[in-house]
Amino acid sequence: MPSMFSNRKKAGAPASSAGKTPATTPSAAKPAATKAAADAAPAVTSIRAVDDAPRPILLEIPEPTGARYDAEPVFRIDHPLYEAETRAEWIAGRLLADDDLFTGKVHVPAKKGGKTVGGAKAITYATFRGVVDHMLREAPRVEAVCLPDELIAEAVLDGPNSLTHHKVEQGGQLLARLFLHYWRAVAHAFDEAWNDHHDHLLWHPHGLAALGSLGSRVVQDQVDSYDIRQHYFDEVLEAVAAKVSLKKSDHSDVAAHDMTDHLLGLLASARASSRRTAGLAAVPGTVGSIDWGSSAAPLSPDVDLDIASAS
Repeated sequence: MPSMFSNRKKAGAPASSAGKTPATTPSAAKPAATKAAADAAPAVTSIRAVDDAPRPILLEIPEPTGARYDAEPVFRIDHPLYEAETRAEWIAGRLLADDDLFTGKVHVPAKKGGKTVGGAKAITYATFRGVVDHMLREAPRVEAVCLPDELIAEAVLDGPNSLTHHKVEQGGQLLARLFLHYWRAVAHAFDEAWNDHHDHLLWHPHGLAALGSLGSRVVQDQVDSYDIRQHYFDEVLEAVAAKVSLKKSDHSDVAAHDMTDHLLGLLASARASSRRTAGLAAVPGTVGSIDWGSSAAPLSPDVDLDIASAS
């Protein structure tokens, strides 16, 4: 008797195989065909959309080349002499601190003391600083000799303890010394007006403005002619004072708005008519060319160079 299991297996075999694909033996050529088809297939849409989307780009910036002044330094050392706008403040401070010439004449708020001198108020520090600033602006060649732009740029990069920064400070001190030479000569030549604030125009705003403008010309002329010692400034101002009076009574007929131009015209005319022969002492082209390591005194401008070389 046939088995029911065997009969059911035989009977169900066609039904079970009817819904299935007959298994086939994989051929050796099929993997190659599948790979070729995959290579020829287009890219997936989702991946292409990601590839087409904008993405940030990192730019590689090369290191700066060329001169060391092509760009601003990473950090900057602030010093009043580095900027033209703050230079007058530094020089005005040196004039007041290094000499007692202006003691009692310029009122400095930080200092204790009387504000009145000779029955009249002393000028304010702001006024004095303005006169110094005006002298600087009208003497560009002197400023270029003492504080050349190339030296300032190098000092900014080298730092506060560098030799170039020391040269900048030396140049500022030289500039302040030249201004001090001039105002000392003014005080010596116009001694009565210097000490009398009431009857003279020297400390009046018009007088200060005129003398400040004259000072720019005198300092610049003295540097151009290499006559930068104190006695040369004294000679110039003594010749001017011999021809110009600063008494208020001598200019009473001049209107207030014309007083500055009036005084400057008189002072400049007296200066032009009393020019002296240039001395023999040379000033370096710029402060950067000075041999700061030498302690030898410069040759006196009164020494005859031929005699000096012969000896």
